[in-house]
Amino acid sequence: MNWDYSLFDAIQLMIPIFCFFMTMSVVIIYLFLYKNFHNKIYSTGFLFSLTAMFFVFFESLLIIYGWLGLYEEGRIFHFAGQMTASYFMFTLLMFSSALMEKATLISKAVEKMAYIGLGAAVLLTVVSLIKPELFISLSEASDIAQLTPGNFARGKEGILLSVRDLVMGFCIFVLVIMSAISIVINKANIKTILIAFGNFIATFTAIDDLIFFHFGHSFYLNGFRFSRLSVGLSFMSFIIIIAILVDYIMTQNRLNDTHDILQSTHKKLQLSEQKYRHLAEGVDQAVFSLSKDYKFLSYNKKASQYFHLAKEEIDLSFPDLLGKFSNIENKGVSRQILLENLRQLSSEKESAFFHSVINDPRTGEPEELEFHIDYVDSDDGEIEYICRAEKMKANRLIRCIEQEKLQLSIENYIIAIDDVTTRLTSALNKYMDSGSSLMIKMGLQEIIINAIEHGNLNITFEEKSQALKENRYLDFIRERQVDPLYKDRMVRIDYVLNSDYVQYLVRDEGVGFDYKSTMRMVDHSVEQEFMTHGRGINMTRVLFDKVEYNSKGNQVLLVKNFKE
Repeated sequence: MNWDYSLFDAIQLMIPIFCFFMTMSVVIIYLFLYKNFHNKIYSTGFLFSLTAMFFVFFESLLIIYGWLGLYEEGRIFHFAGQMTASYFMFTLLMFSSALMEKATLISKAVEKMAYIGLGAAVLLTVVSLIKPELFISLSEASDIAQLTPGNFARGKEGILLSVRDLVMGFCIFVLVIMSAISIVINKANIKTILIAFGNFIATFTAIDDLIFFHFGHSFYLNGFRFSRLSVGLSFMSFIIIIAILVDYIMTQNRLNDTHDILQSTHKKLQLSEQKYRHLAEGVDQAVFSLSKDYKFLSYNKKASQYFHLAKEEIDLSFPDLLGKFSNIENKGVSRQILLENLRQLSSEKESAFFHSVINDPRTGEPEELEFHIDYVDSDDGEIEYICRAEKMKANRLIRCIEQEKLQLSIENYIIAIDDVTTRLTSALNKYMDSGSSLMIKMGLQEIIINAIEHGNLNITFEEKSQALKENRYLDFIRERQVDPLYKDRMVRIDYVLNSDYVQYLVRDEGVGFDYKSTMRMVDHSVEQEFMTHGRGINMTRVLFDKVEYNSKGNQVLLVKNFKE
């Protein structure tokens, strides 16, 4: 067959080859982006551009073999190219779904359509391999007039190709709709405008090719035959990758800006942390933080001194560590007050204030500390407690008190004991040394806790021993506190202070007890069995000059003389 090697013929030959290398470069870029960032847009873009590249590749071979007069071999490439275009329906919809990240429902619907398209493409492949003439004949030439040698190798189109074209037309329609929605959702940013423009080019060229295949003419350049869709897909891939690269560059710029901000913030945080450490180390307070299970997270030098925070002890919880270094005479009460404060802090998530007695790390003498604990709940759900502890400060007003008389009524809550005894012993430092007044406070605490536990809540000596042994004593107390038989009972305290003595009259609303027999039992049991909750009664007899119970046993008078 004779034809002239005109410029137009050369262009028709070069266009698909150029488009092949264009799409191949796009495939390589997508592969690089996905390898480094594992984004769904890059993976589906890779598949989309890969099918486009193979379609253009087979179209290029079809044209070359047509020019060489190898028509039978050329029809194989025609068949392979159109079959690739069938899979292109699947990858195109997958890519469209990935672009619609914000429109979740639409994105999922299009993704399902993509998988339906994949199933249809697989079915089409199987049927076409069994009976090729239903798709593209490998033996008969196309009925459409061949305008250039590059088209002489096209096979005769079958009914399945027409069905495929209808489905592809629907996919193109979906693509156009998705592009329009994407522009609206993303507020017409440069990325979505470029992608929409690429989609428009591919749509227009696909429609032009479909019209030619079914009606024998195109919208434009009818005398100049080449695969419009090959050009459209190539330019679409190229424009989309430009859009994605522009978005990638803009994202990188934003990340660089964010990185600079984070670095600046990190430096500020480091500086703030250094300042905090200097402040924390410089104050005459123990400053430390606890985890939600009361383990030490951080602490300053003062806290390390108070609580002996050696490496082997840092894994202990705060209550255990405080109990370990608390004054032995008051360890049980201190631990109960501490645990009750921590329980209330965890439930109410507010600040807690309490006092506890520990042995001074230098002298070994008992020293009272005032604790302030704040609950911190971060955005990520982590719970932390920020704590401060310092020596009790003298109240200037206390020095002005000559005499004082007070009546108090308290409910059956362990947490109240610390506040009450602090108030009732705060003025003692005017008449005695701090160590002696601290011991008076500890003895008063023992009496009040006995009035609550054994008096108002009717907890027997044996019940308390068993509950402590089973490590469930606080829960046991809470059960009694809400029991209708005991919940309304009160402990009443009459307090008198003058320059000669301090007097406390403590009475509960319980049934009382046999004071004398209990004293004999306590004398024997506490010394022989070292029980932690029997020492309080003995302690008061040592600390106070007068310890006098009424006949019922629900009232005790404590007197401490300041003058011999």
